[in-house]
Amino acid sequence: MSAQDLTTQSTAVFYGKCSKKSCDWDENHRIIYTYVTIVPEEYLKGNLGSSAVIAVPGGKVGNVVYEVSDMPIFVEGEDVMAFVRTNSAGKNLVTGGFQGKMKIEKDKTTGKRIIYGLGLGIQPGIQNQLVDQNQRPGIEKLEDFIAKVKAYLKH
Repeated sequence: MSAQDLTTQSTAVFYGKCSKKSCDWDENHRIIYTYVTIVPEEYLKGNLGSSAVIAVPGGKVGNVVYEVSDMPIFVEGEDVMAFVRTNSAGKNLVTGGFQGKMKIEKDKTTGKRIIYGLGLGIQPGIQNQLVDQNQRPGIEKLEDFIAKVKAYLKH
């Protein structure tokens, strides 16, 4: 999915800090979800409140591990851009699987925040080549990416 697809298909788009992770079974005890709490710095679309809880299929409860391919991995303390859709049951899920979560870091040279991830328009095959070459895929200044997302919302 492109960044534009992620934006238009999401209920909420925001960036902030991952503050907490926990795993639990769904109400039918069939699927394990990792519940990720993100404290938004800014919403670009929608609003999930002062702390957004996203359910990511997969996780570990006790000694049971439930793995789901193509799901993003969140790390407590990291800054992220999240594209989220709320399903009919009211559960907030990442739009586009792993493409809907992008990591934000500070560029060591410029001090500006940068964002990288597949939602920046990098195709999966290219992503793997870049990773194999120890390059980060889809690097862009955060402020430039935010401007793009806001422009997608005007269409």
